[in-house]
Amino acid sequence: MHRVSYAGCLALAVIGCTMLQGSGSITDPAVSGGGEGGPPGGGGGDGGSDPGSGGVVGGGSGGSPPPADAGQPTDGVPRPNGPLPADPCVAANTCPPGVWINVTPSSMPAVDLRPSKDAFGPGSIVGDPARPSDMYVGGSKSGLWKSTDYGNRWTQINKTIPDVPRGVVIAVAGTTPATVWAAGYRSIHKSTDAGVTFKQTTLMVDLYSLKVDPYDPTHLISGLHEADGIYESSDGGITWRKAPGGGFPTGGVSWYPFFIDTGNSITTRGKWFAIAQGGGSATMTSDNGATWTVPAALRGLQHPHGVAQIFQHGNTLFVAGINGPGQGVYRSTDLGGTWARVDGGMAPLSVVWGTDKNVYATYSWACSNCNVGTNFQTSPQPGTSWSKANVPSALVMGANSLVVTNDGNHNIFVGLMWDQGMWRYVEP
Repeated sequence: MHRVSYAGCLALAVIGCTMLQGSGSITDPAVSGGGEGGPPGGGGGDGGSDPGSGGVVGGGSGGSPPPADAGQPTDGVPRPNGPLPADPCVAANTCPPGVWINVTPSSMPAVDLRPSKDAFGPGSIVGDPARPSDMYVGGSKSGLWKSTDYGNRWTQINKTIPDVPRGVVIAVAGTTPATVWAAGYRSIHKSTDAGVTFKQTTLMVDLYSLKVDPYDPTHLISGLHEADGIYESSDGGITWRKAPGGGFPTGGVSWYPFFIDTGNSITTRGKWFAIAQGGGSATMTSDNGATWTVPAALRGLQHPHGVAQIFQHGNTLFVAGINGPGQGVYRSTDLGGTWARVDGGMAPLSVVWGTDKNVYATYSWACSNCNVGTNFQTSPQPGTSWSKANVPSALVMGANSLVVTNDGNHNIFVGLMWDQGMWRYVEP
């Protein structure tokens, strides 16, 4: 099986879970929603629903998992088969390596960008794991945008997906054509034609942090917006069930779960890392959420409001956070078994990404017209010697989410910097 992993992206029966029916009905009366969330806001929550834990109800996990597959190294850089299209900016020598360049399209509606009032950015950014040149931005009034040239130029391809809270609310699987999901208020929108058209399924929760299994394009996980809990779908997003079981550190909200790639499709399916805001703790599961373990060195670690992204490089994991044991970047060299802080706690951080050359981290949180700084830091591999790094003076906010890709010769980063739009960087 051909598989690739992007930075930060990287189930058998789940005990004590709840199934959400795609028809809009709910099979367990213990699952109830709060008021439907309103428009996205900064700082505090903006609605959402907390469905409760419920019990085991209909539906399974969608049959047997795919066969084991060692795949390719998980270093965050796509490696598709065949030649890659040239990056036009690199080919023309108009994007000097080591410099962040604003690539926000001039045609993007100003309502999502500063200095507009209550502008929270055009959503989130994700890459196509089968097509390194392709990436998508969506989750706002601006609709869905696509780039097919490594983030240089952007085209609006769909206006129907909803304006929702700015987590990572879109996801892409490298099928042919690409499958694209977009979370809505109590709904999920799915496209099987690379984002041109979408079909909506009604849910009873607000999904907020969509992630796709790197080995199975029908298997997704997500946290909820401003609510406690992690949900899983094994049928391509039609039905969802609550995953947390024994030992789950409740009390946080807006959870971000991530698949941890073990190099094996069966064990990757059930191995997740999760982190919340406002409480709880960073935690891990190896059995699809049936049981959870809080790593001692991460106890109480949280993400800032609305933003989290981890980086996996082989068996090494990096996560950034605040509170708990202290702000900064934490590293595990054994797929999450043990952890240690590696950056000295220089500053609060939220997003980590990297390549086989370097590891990077930056800071942001969900707010509009905020100059919170980027706290941009970097370390050469293996990620144990960190220093501050410079960004353009105009860049006063770190990433909501960030894609790492490669044109065959250069590692390229494209970040969605909240209300400052899309920025691009070629690694020297």
